[in-house]
Amino acid sequence: MQNTNEIRRHITAVQQTRKITNAMKLVSTARIKKAMQNLTYNNLYFERVQSAMKDILLSPHPVDHPYLSLSWGKKRAYIVISGDKGMVGDHNAKLLDFAYSEISAAGDVILITIGIVGSEYFKKKGMKPDIEIAGVSQNPSLDNARNLVLDLMDLFDNSEARSVYLIFTTFDNKSTPNPVVRRILPIRIHDYENIQTVEPVHEILYIPSPEEVFYDLVPQYLVGFLFEAMVQAYASEHYARMNAMQSATDNADDLLKKLTLDYNRARQAAITQEISEITHKVDEA
Repeated sequence: MQNTNEIRRHITAVQQTRKITNAMKLVSTARIKKAMQNLTYNNLYFERVQSAMKDILLSPHPVDHPYLSLSWGKKRAYIVISGDKGMVGDHNAKLLDFAYSEISAAGDVILITIGIVGSEYFKKKGMKPDIEIAGVSQNPSLDNARNLVLDLMDLFDNSEARSVYLIFTTFDNKSTPNPVVRRILPIRIHDYENIQTVEPVHEILYIPSPEEVFYDLVPQYLVGFLFEAMVQAYASEHYARMNAMQSATDNADDLLKKLTLDYNRARQAAITQEISEITHKVDEA
């Protein structure tokens, strides 16, 4: 049995670790709430953009846009949004195993990774990313989304990629986060099946023309799509970290109970030993 000093040092170490894990859990909880607020505001605007695009596509005026069909490129482009840090349980492993399965089946692809964990994963698998982006997964801002959309549009416009897909982990506060793959380009009319059009009127006049308005809306649509994916990936990562830190905190509490019991037993044994030695000396005298 350990002596009381050793157990006391062990208790102190566990208490310090518990403070860290509990603090990390609270930080992740706060960041999830902030992320979901940003997502709510974005969705209001994003749904309105999609509604206007659907209305234009369904109007009797034909709309021609290069993003409505496959480009002349031969490769698919995949954007994998993972985390930059660990301590999230099997969150990153599930996402990246899913992404590897999808990408492997697609053959020769353009691979873009957002997050250090994803970059390292694919390198170990022998698939060096064509573009690596670090730090963005911890800061899912509209500016970062806009900058990345410009790169995606260049890939599509220059016929380097015939289509673009996002792989990320969804999070909606209602169900368990799960990895998904979503096409971002080209745009299809059935992408708007669940989107309500604007209030019914006889005819909406788009100035200068429906096609030009559609051209202006497409970049906003792409930014909103990518920003939503980035925020959901960010929220799901912190959800996983929150659960992992809660589990670690609970384990620390259980260990503290055991160590406290061991400490009391060791202390009681030490006191009993001292009394026994004193009694023995008195008897000898």
